[in-house]
Amino acid sequence: MSQPSDKFTEDFAKAIEDWRRKHQLREDDPVILCLELFRIHQVHWDSIRRQEFPSFSDFRDSLTQLQQQMTAIQRHEADLLEQLQRYPKPSRFTAPTITGLLLTALFATATGVFIGKYLL
Repeated sequence: MSQPSDKFTEDFAKAIEDWRRKHQLREDDPVILCLELFRIHQVHWDSIRRQEFPSFSDFRDSLTQLQQQMTAIQRHEADLLEQLQRYPKPSRFTAPTITGLLLTALFATATGVFIGKYLL
């Protein structure tokens, strides 16, 4: 964020002076002192806001760097996919058949029955 322009500060001071003359207030009137205190407060918080928030150019630079990194990642990803396609596909794993699963279940049941009958 840029510093407030001198014109803005001058315009504010002129508006305060015009308002003071219109209402015939002295320079040491409490209302004028409150306005000065408010201006000090405003300048203080404006400087804090400028410190905490990055400028739009910083934000744009960060986005540009992010875009460059994403482009590089996409390039590497494309190279990796191309290299993976060069290798032969792995052989297909044969899943157990239903017959094999049924025979295993039958054997496990028979074993359980024989162990229960002869051991107990």
